[in-house]
Amino acid sequence: MADSHEFRRRILLLATTGGFTHAAPVLEIGAVLASRGHEVQFATCAGQEDWTANYPFIKTVYTVGPAASEDDLDVHYETMRLWRHEHGFGPMMRSKYFFDNFWTDTYKSLRSLCENDSTRPDFIVADFFADSAARDMFKQFNIQLASVWPQMPYAMAPVSYHPGQPGFQADGVLTSEHASLSSRFWNEFVVLAALPAIIPWLIWTKRMRVDAGVNYSHSLLSKPDYLVLVNSFWGLEAPKELPPLMAPVGPILSDEYLPLDDDLAQFLSNHDRTIYVCLGTHVNLPGEELEKYLLGFIQALDENSINGVIWSIPQKPRANFDTLKSYNLSDGSSISITGLLNDSHPRFRLPIFAPQRAILAHRHTVLFLTHGGGSSANETLFHGTPVLAIGYFFDQLCNSARLKAAGVGMSLDKSYLTPSSISSAIANIIKDEDGSFAMNVRRMQGIAVLNSKRKHAAADLIEEVMIDQELRFKKGVELRPMHLQTADMRMPIWKARNWDMWSISLTGLAVSGMKLCNATLFLPQYLQPAIT
Repeated sequence: MADSHEFRRRILLLATTGGFTHAAPVLEIGAVLASRGHEVQFATCAGQEDWTANYPFIKTVYTVGPAASEDDLDVHYETMRLWRHEHGFGPMMRSKYFFDNFWTDTYKSLRSLCENDSTRPDFIVADFFADSAARDMFKQFNIQLASVWPQMPYAMAPVSYHPGQPGFQADGVLTSEHASLSSRFWNEFVVLAALPAIIPWLIWTKRMRVDAGVNYSHSLLSKPDYLVLVNSFWGLEAPKELPPLMAPVGPILSDEYLPLDDDLAQFLSNHDRTIYVCLGTHVNLPGEELEKYLLGFIQALDENSINGVIWSIPQKPRANFDTLKSYNLSDGSSISITGLLNDSHPRFRLPIFAPQRAILAHRHTVLFLTHGGGSSANETLFHGTPVLAIGYFFDQLCNSARLKAAGVGMSLDKSYLTPSSISSAIANIIKDEDGSFAMNVRRMQGIAVLNSKRKHAAADLIEEVMIDQELRFKKGVELRPMHLQTADMRMPIWKARNWDMWSISLTGLAVSGMKLCNATLFLPQYLQPAIT
């Protein structure tokens, strides 16, 4: 439809909580749609309107409520940083309460837009943190949507050979192929053990919705009745069967990215074995944890595994360094924390912000130490940089396992970090004695680059669903079902799974078996006179 002069629609992009990394793939899909002539608008929380700065095609930005305060975010992410698998789902549910609490303002704002013909969108592309409100617009105004996820969604398209729920596998197991029986049991048990935490959340959610005048709940569907676009790809994600309305369309990346500044360009030019370190904007490590990393890098420098470190550290964790400390290197030089923070040491650069993709694309960047966020995982694979992943919360933990399983690097457990474990992992990846890391990095880079074109396929699917949605209704009456929805979702379960056929067949077999059994039992007494 890109060449059509008639198919032009108003599309609303929706991203509220979770930070810019949640908005970026939504905005990138919007850029493709805008290039096809659609009017693309953006809705977000107050204070986040500048997220559209690099997307000039967006002329209209709506505010759908206040954003989370910095203090609340700090408390939330610190709680999640301390979470470990053995703690179970309970602490994770606090995150659901925190982010779901923004539903009310988002719902009311979207409803106000959809009630007015002059502002009603024809389609909504929503980050998964905000898709509940978008689904309400689908139900109330018949406005279709696409929900953008960083990984395969929870509880959707389950398969027996993927234990547990995506992103919550207790021990990082991705499939049952090489998992032990105890691991498979444990991953399923974790979900059951979460019920005492999930049930109160369901009650709380229902009450919140009723208070806003919404007297229904969204069904938990194994196959969605709306588009689900996953910002990942097979190779990073463990492959499985998907219904037509679910599609991996990642890695969704911008066609352009910020270049290196002069200092970083010169640093990389002079250090041909540089490790780039970034643990994201939400991981605020205390001083003792930062020291573990620093000592690990010093050991790696002493062992000549690397000869340069670019460590992107935001303002908050920078303040946790002990500026009175200094450390000695094996060459007799010393490193002071003050000197590091001022970028005065020749082997270190500690920028507050770093142009990540430009650094990863540089040939002298030999390793990326990352928290394993979805964007970082996609970018390191796209640019072909080996990885040392140390996840802290949410999808970071499972992405660390995915990157390790893809063979592009190693992962370490945040709970058992030591300087030696960090330096040892760096050495193992850099040395790459059997060449497997380099081979898998090239393999995954090729796959990632090819799949990076699928944001255009995402736009195709959105247009396809819009066309179908518009032309299968007449005066508000549905004339036919969605063309991408499988028939089983419109059928009773007994019919979809042929339980009636099985019941009749098994009953028939049972009756036939009983008759045959009876005939066998009584046959001798009929034959006996003939034999005598």
